[in-house]
Amino acid sequence: MPAPSPTARAGGGSSARAGPMPPPRSRGCASRWRPPNPMTCTRPISMLYVSLLHLPRGRPCWRHLDPYQAHQLAWKAFPGIPRDGGARPFLFSLDERGPHHSLLVQSTRAPDWGFLDGTARMQTKCFDPQRIPADTPLRFFLRANPTVDRKGFRDGKKRRVAVGINPELAFRRMGRPGDTPTTPEAIAAWREAELKGWLERQGERRGFAVEACAPGPIVARRIVRTERGRPRGKAMTFHEVEFTGTLRITDRDAFTRTLREGLGRGRAFGYGLLMVRPA
Repeated sequence: MPAPSPTARAGGGSSARAGPMPPPRSRGCASRWRPPNPMTCTRPISMLYVSLLHLPRGRPCWRHLDPYQAHQLAWKAFPGIPRDGGARPFLFSLDERGPHHSLLVQSTRAPDWGFLDGTARMQTKCFDPQRIPADTPLRFFLRANPTVDRKGFRDGKKRRVAVGINPELAFRRMGRPGDTPTTPEAIAAWREAELKGWLERQGERRGFAVEACAPGPIVARRIVRTERGRPRGKAMTFHEVEFTGTLRITDRDAFTRTLREGLGRGRAFGYGLLMVRPA
C-alpha cells in the first residue's frame, strides 16, 4: 500500500504543513527507471502503479517546477495515450519542500520514465486496492482543493466557493447571520468543522468513513499555465488543504474508484490523490 506516515516539512517556509506520504522506501532508490515486475502485478484491471520521483533543484529544467509543469512532466510517462479528450491515466502530488522536488504519480497504467536522465531518482511499485482489508483502519493523507456550490449571492446566482473561507456567507445562507463567528478562535473552530464535514460527505459517496481527521491550514495558491516557459492565460487560485487521519472502507468498489479517480476538484494541478496505509 502506498504510504508511510507523513513527514514534517523540510527546508524553507512554514513547518505547519506535512509532506505527502510516499511509497515505502526500498534499499537504494533506483537512479534509473525500471518497469514494474509483471510477475507481481497480476491484476491489471484494479492494479495501481505508484511512482516516487526525486528531481534535484540544481537542474535548470526542474528548478522552478510547479504543479502545472509537473502535470506536463507526468504525461510524458504515458506516450501512447492521447491528451485531448481522453481520460487522464494518473493522479499526482508535488511536494516542493526540501532540497529536491518530490513528485508522486499514481497511475492505472505502467509508466515509462525512460525519458528522464540519470540525475532523477525514482522507484515504481504496484498494488491492488481490492486487496486492502475492509475491516482495518487506514491512515490517510490527502492534499485537496475543497469546494462546494453555494447560493446566497446578491445576484442570486450559484457559485463554486472554497470550503472554510467565508463564514459570513455560510451563516447568511443558513439564515443565522447573527451567529457568524468573529473571534480568531471561533473562526478557526468553524473552519475545521467545515473542512471535516466536506471530507465526511466525500466519504459517504466514495466508499469510506472518516474516523479521525486533522485538516491543516488553508493555503491560497495561484497557478499559471505556461507554454515553453511563458505564462498562458490568467492565474487560477486554489485553496489547498492537507488532511491526515484514519478511515475505514465502507464500500470496496466505490473506494477503489476513489483511489483511482481522486477526490475533489483541481486534480490536474496535483490535488485529490488519496494515499492510504494500514494504521
